[in-house]
Amino acid sequence: MGMAPTVSAADIVLTDKQITALGIATQAATAGSDRSITAPAEVVVAPDHIEVLAAPVAARVESVAAAVGQSVPAGKPLVRLNSAQSLDYVRETQTAEAALTLARQNAERDRQLFASGLIAKSRVDATESALLQAQTRARQAGRQQQLAGVQGEQPVQSLATRSGGVVVEVMATPGARVAAGDALLKLARLDALWLDIRLPAAQAAGVAIGSAVAVNGRSTQASVTEVGRAVVPGTQSLPVRARVSAGGEALRLGELVEARIAVAASGDAVSVPARAVWRESGATRVFVRSAPGRFRAVDVRVEHDDGSAASVSGLHAGDAVVVQGIAALKSLRGG
Repeated sequence: MGMAPTVSAADIVLTDKQITALGIATQAATAGSDRSITAPAEVVVAPDHIEVLAAPVAARVESVAAAVGQSVPAGKPLVRLNSAQSLDYVRETQTAEAALTLARQNAERDRQLFASGLIAKSRVDATESALLQAQTRARQAGRQQQLAGVQGEQPVQSLATRSGGVVVEVMATPGARVAAGDALLKLARLDALWLDIRLPAAQAAGVAIGSAVAVNGRSTQASVTEVGRAVVPGTQSLPVRARVSAGGEALRLGELVEARIAVAASGDAVSVPARAVWRESGATRVFVRSAPGRFRAVDVRVEHDDGSAASVSGLHAGDAVVVQGIAALKSLRGG
């Protein structure tokens, strides 16, 4: 029984021989330092840098001059459509313009007749009103034709990209019939890439707007622009978005990468080996050597644990925490 330690309410007291026999070893807590969190991320593009080519009218797709991954310049025709409906827009415009010409002639004639005293003012008012209506119909018909992209009097029309970019999706198939508004092509300008990061909610402490983000294996720099306020259902992950500021050419749209977020340690946090931390009755604790041969359980709060080191508050830099022989101390403490 010579190995039995002396136990008080706060400390476990051991001799040097007992410490050696129980295999107890300590390591000094170090001042907190900046750390990083690694999480999966997807390379996406800013929504305002996406362009979708859609069918302006019901039509049949004649040809598609683009493939996924292809870079195309602004103004390049990409889809050729054949639409009988486009001729309807032309006819409506021509009919409205003809009616406008007639209304102008009638209005001019009635103005002259009224000036000669041959007709009443009400007759002139009626023809002026008809002229205004004809002008409105002509403008509407012309606008509809313009929105439909119909030029000339041919049923075939080509759709071109306004801003250019990389083709990320092709929905149009030659020979297929499409309705007005159907999406045909999607393009993205890659000068505004984002990282959509899925960060475990338990590791989100310290991540804030402006936190620096790097991509493992790439010379890419980014910074956090948005931190979600709600976790993704079923995953307990928090959506974090970062805007790429440099090295975007090393990324591919839709690629899955590992993002590394730099997080500054809080002012009172220290770093200890993760194996020094243990849990008991809902509390998180470490054993600290309070004096030579004396060990005490201390409550701590874990801010981050990457499996090898833990950032905790409740200790001071230089405190000797027990990293080996913890089970023996817990047993002695309970006894």
